[in-house]
Amino acid sequence: MLAAMREPHPILRAFQASRGPLIMPDPMSSLLKGEIVEMDPEAGVALLAFTPDERFKQGGGIIHGGIITTMLDSALALAAFTRLAEGQSFATVSLTTHFLRQALPGRHLARARLDCMGARLVFASAELFREGDETPLATGTGVMAMLRGARDSGKI
Repeated sequence: MLAAMREPHPILRAFQASRGPLIMPDPMSSLLKGEIVEMDPEAGVALLAFTPDERFKQGGGIIHGGIITTMLDSALALAAFTRLAEGQSFATVSLTTHFLRQALPGRHLARARLDCMGARLVFASAELFREGDETPLATGTGVMAMLRGARDSGKI
């Protein structure tokens, strides 16, 4: 199979080399104490852990919806990275979040899976739940467009 001959994306390689949770280095994930817990290229699945604290509560005392959406978006992206080759990248072009229950500060898991990966578009879905409780707090679906040309060119 041609896809098997490609070099995996550096994010997947870094996770595989870590042999355990990998701390996410980007600024937002760092604030949320984000970790990559699982990346499965066979299944196209990623599992991330986040621990939003009191700083991320909105006026009603629950985690702000933008933070929940960020956690879901990160998981969707990592699911896509399970199947990308080195040098490939994408940009989220559509993201829908459904808030099902309140999220309180503490450790949360975001599980995402690829639904369809084409040459130009990637479709994925995710759910967020509190660690130890599989009841979804929020779900999300995303569409990502593969970037053409140089990695940071911004061309879709």
